[in-house]
Amino acid sequence: MSKANKLIYAFSLIMITKLGSYFLLIIFLFVSFGCDKKEEVTCIMDCMETYLEQNKMVSYKGGEIGCKNFVSLYQYQNKQYFVLGNHCADIASNPIDCNGKTVCGSGNELVCNELFKNAKYIGIVGIEQ
Repeated sequence: MSKANKLIYAFSLIMITKLGSYFLLIIFLFVSFGCDKKEEVTCIMDCMETYLEQNKMVSYKGGEIGCKNFVSLYQYQNKQYFVLGNHCADIASNPIDCNGKTVCGSGNELVCNELFKNAKYIGIVGIEQ
């Protein structure tokens, strides 16, 4: 092998190693900051602000709720579900997803039971204006 060929071969190995390092770095970053943790709300489609606006509510910052309607947020299988509540009135708990689809009462009792059994309760997120 000539001296020029050896230099070209050595240079190509260096470039391949450098590109491989960048490739591994990119994969590492993707895996590290990916959305694979099911319990994190930040990893799922967030439609809370839209839901609150559509239902004429504002973000709940704490304090007395009284007899105002409020909405609680649950997370189940990387999806958000909203449940309307009121401390002064009986309201059937029927979770609603980001697309406005209700979970309970539409022949999906098994799904409804699973959701309430396994969903993570996030808390009260909105209150009527």
